[in-house]
Amino acid sequence: MHVNGLLHQFSGSGDRDRVDPFTPLPEQVQLVACAEYQGRGKLLKECRYTAPDAAPRTITHYEGRYRMRVYEARTGRLIGTQGMAGQTSVSCTPFVKEGADSVVTEAPDDAALRAVLGPYARGARP
Repeated sequence: MHVNGLLHQFSGSGDRDRVDPFTPLPEQVQLVACAEYQGRGKLLKECRYTAPDAAPRTITHYEGRYRMRVYEARTGRLIGTQGMAGQTSVSCTPFVKEGADSVVTEAPDDAALRAVLGPYARGARP
């Protein structure tokens, strides 16, 4: 699974996910999925932080919009394309490092990836 330039592997079954581009072996891979960022979706949350000895900081979270493409690994044939959203909810962390205000566009979480890719892994097209 390729999301925003990072390789991410997940089991697709609910087992513990892992980031490891070398397992399974390349000859065992049947499908390759690429999620391409398409733009920002709705505003999810603005997290404001203040500390007595630092300037106030705001981290603004938006839902990301992605286009998922699934390919057959052996032939490179495009099997399917569909749109999907990034995470649809976030929580403000209790502490952050000092820094400038920032904007975060949320990528899909593992549950969303499983929902979109599960049918392909089971041999069914959505």
